[in-house]
Amino acid sequence: MNKLRLLALILAASLALDALAQLEGIVVTAQKREEKYTDVPVSVATLSGETLDNAQVTEFQELIQVSPSVTFNQSGDMRGAGILIRGVGTTAFQTAIEPTVSVVVDGVTLGRTVQFLADLDDIERVEVLRGPQGTLFGKNASAGLINVVTKRPADLFEGSVRVTGTDDDMIGLTAQVSGPLSDSVNGRLAFYTRNFDGFSKNHYTGETVNGDESLGVRGKLEFSLASGTNLLLIADYSRQDRDCCNSARYDLGGNPFYEFDYAQHHPSRDHAWVNDENADLIYNTPSYSNTNTWGGSLAMTRELANWELTAITAYRDFQLDTQQDPDGLTYSEATYGRFIVTSNGTPGKPQRQFQLSQELRLASTAWETLDLTLGLYYWDQALERYFQREVYFCLAPGAAASLDPDPVVTGCTSHLYGFGEMFNTVDFENWALFSQADWHLTDRLTASLGLRYTSDDIAYTFRRVTPNPGPAVQASFASEGATDDSALTGKLSMQYDLTESAMIYAAYSEGYKAPAYDIIFGFQVNQTDPVPAEKSQGIEVGLKAELLSNTLRLGATLFSTDFDDLQGQGFDANELAFVLTSVGTAQTEGLELDITWKPIDNLLITGGLAVVHATYENFTEQECFAGQTAAQGCPDINPATMMAIPANQRTQDLSGKNLPNSPDLKYAVQIRYDLPLAASFDLNFTLGYRWQDEVISATNGDPRSLVQDFGILDLGLVAQSHDGRWATRFFAKNALDDFYAHQRIPNIALLGGGGNHWLLRDAQRYIGAEVEYRFGNL
Repeated sequence: MNKLRLLALILAASLALDALAQLEGIVVTAQKREEKYTDVPVSVATLSGETLDNAQVTEFQELIQVSPSVTFNQSGDMRGAGILIRGVGTTAFQTAIEPTVSVVVDGVTLGRTVQFLADLDDIERVEVLRGPQGTLFGKNASAGLINVVTKRPADLFEGSVRVTGTDDDMIGLTAQVSGPLSDSVNGRLAFYTRNFDGFSKNHYTGETVNGDESLGVRGKLEFSLASGTNLLLIADYSRQDRDCCNSARYDLGGNPFYEFDYAQHHPSRDHAWVNDENADLIYNTPSYSNTNTWGGSLAMTRELANWELTAITAYRDFQLDTQQDPDGLTYSEATYGRFIVTSNGTPGKPQRQFQLSQELRLASTAWETLDLTLGLYYWDQALERYFQREVYFCLAPGAAASLDPDPVVTGCTSHLYGFGEMFNTVDFENWALFSQADWHLTDRLTASLGLRYTSDDIAYTFRRVTPNPGPAVQASFASEGATDDSALTGKLSMQYDLTESAMIYAAYSEGYKAPAYDIIFGFQVNQTDPVPAEKSQGIEVGLKAELLSNTLRLGATLFSTDFDDLQGQGFDANELAFVLTSVGTAQTEGLELDITWKPIDNLLITGGLAVVHATYENFTEQECFAGQTAAQGCPDINPATMMAIPANQRTQDLSGKNLPNSPDLKYAVQIRYDLPLAASFDLNFTLGYRWQDEVISATNGDPRSLVQDFGILDLGLVAQSHDGRWATRFFAKNALDDFYAHQRIPNIALLGGGGNHWLLRDAQRYIGAEVEYRFGNL
C-alpha cells in the first residue's frame, strides 16, 4: 500500500504541471484492422518498440517486466515453458498440446510456446490482447493473445547500428537498414547477435551457465503494385544456443548425502551456500535448449470494389535439441542414496516441427452503418520427436559406504538401471471460417457480432523402446490414435462513444483450444484417451479515453472469464512422470488499468496494474504433495469404507484455490524525463518499477513452493546528440539488487528432497551500456 501511495503522489504532483504537448497516436490491430486505441472494444495493452528499448526488454519472456497481465512459467527446458495472461496459460512438456495463450508474429500464428521464446528485435509494437480471442484470431487463444508486429520497410533510406555490453559478460549487436529499392519496392534488413555467459556458476565444472549465444536475421520486401495491390514478403532465420534451464537448489532437505556433495564442490567447503538467494549449482551433465528456426510469409492486400482482400501464406520450420540434468549432482555412477540421471533429452536428434498456414480475409467499410470482416483460415503442423532417458538408483552400498571421505559412497552392490528411447509424431490440422460485423446503430452506439467455426484433427504415433526398465523408465509401449473436434465460438460487444476520444464498452467473448494427447516419455495405456478441448467464456466492461487535451490515455477493464476442461500438467510421483489432465473448471476475474500520461512536454509516464483472482472452480482429484496431511487437505481415510487410503492413491481437492504462478496484484510503471541541454547533446532519464504479489508455483499447491512478493527498480540514462545520430545509454537492471525467485518447486524424495528454484537474469543486479548510431533519414 505504501508503494501504491507513492505512485499516486507522483502522479498527483505531475497533474499540477501545465500540459505543453500531446501524446502521439497509437495504432491497434486487435480487430485485424488499423484502429485508434479508443475505437477498440477489447482489453489490449500496446507496447511500442521504444518502450521495450527503454526498459531493456530484449527477449520475449521479459515482457512480464512491462505488462502486468502477463506472467511466464519456466521449466527444465524451453519446450515446457509457458506464457500466462490473467493467470491462465499452458505449461506442459507434452508433444500433442497447444498453448492457451496464442502468439502471432506479423500475422502468422505460432504453434508452440517455445517457438516464440526468442529475441525481440526491430519491433514496431507488441499488443497484449487479454481474455478469449476466439473469433478473429481463434487459434489457441482461449486465454488471450500476444500480437508482435515488426517494423515495415521505410519509404526513405534509414538505418542504425547498436552495440550493447553489460557487467555480467553479455555483448550484443543489432543493425537495421531500410529504404526504397525502386519506385515501387522498399526493403528492410535487420540483424542481431548476442553472447551471454550466464548468471549461474556451476561449481563442478567451473563454468558459468544459464546464458545463451544467439543470432538472427530478418529480411523484408514490400511491393506497391498497380490497382491497389501491396505485397509484403518476409524471410527470417534465427539460432539460439542456450545452456539452460538450470534451476538452483534453495533447500537440501536435510539430506546428508546432498549436504556433503554440495560442500565438496564449493570453495567454502560448506553446504550453507545453498539458501534462499542461491543462484549456483553443481551439475555434471550439461543442460541445454538449442533452437534453430526459419520461415517465410507472403502477405497480400488488394483493394477491390468496396472491399479489401488480405491473404497471408506462411511456412515455419523449427528444431529443438535439449538435454537436462534433473538430479543436480556430480556423480555419474550408481552410488548409494542417489538417483542419478545421465541422459534426459534429445542428444543429436532434435525435435522437428513444420508448420504451414493460410489466411484469407475480406473487409469492408463501404457501408455507412456497417463494417464487415469475413475470413477463411487453414493451419497444418507436423511434429517429430525423439527422446532418451538413462537413470541409475543404488539399492545397497558397497563396503566403503560412509559420509567421509570423498567420495561419499564407493561402490554399489545392488542397483536399478533404466534406459529407454521414445519416438513419436503428431499431426495437427485446423481450419476455420470467421466473421465479424460492426453495426453503427447511431453516431455514438456500435454493436459488434463475431462468429467462428473451427475444426481440428489430431493424429499421433508413439513408440517407447526400453531395453532396461527402471525408475522413471517405463516398459516398452507403442500406440497410435486420432481424434477430431469442432466448435462454434462467438463475440458480442456494445460500444458507446462518450466523446470523440472517450468510450465505454461491454463485451462477451468465447475461446476454444483443441483436444490434446498426453504424449510424453512416460506415456501409458491408461493415458491414450484425448484430453477434452478447452473452452472459455469471458465478459468484460471497459473504459478507454484520451483526456486532458490528449495528454492522458487511460484504459480500465473489469473482467471475468470461466474455463471448462482447462488443460493442465501435474506430476505423478509414483511413475516419476508428468501427466496431462483436464483440471475441470477454473475462473479468472479482476481489474486492469493502463495509463500513458504526458503532463509536461518532457515527462512521459506509462504504467499498468492487474488485480487478478484466478482460481480452480472444480478440481477434486489432484495428487497430494509430499508429506501433506489430512489436516492440510489430503484425506487418508476413505469415508465410504472407513479404510486407510494407500499413500500413492491419496488425492486432494483444490477447488477454490489459486492457480499456480498467478499473482493477485502486479503493477509496473515507467517514467521518462527528457532534459534538453545547450551542449551538443540532450539527456533523458528513465525509471522503471514493478511489483508482484506472492504466488504458489507448484500445481499441487505445495506451500514450500511459495515465491515471496518482490519489487524491482530499473534505472537508465541516455545522452543523445541534437541531430539524433548518436546515442549512448547506461542502464541498471534491478538497481537495488533485490533478489527474487521466479518459481520454486519442492523435490521428491528420490531427488533428495528440499527444493529448487528457477531464476531470471535480473534476479541479481547487472549494469550495462550501449552505443547507437543512426544514419540516413531520421
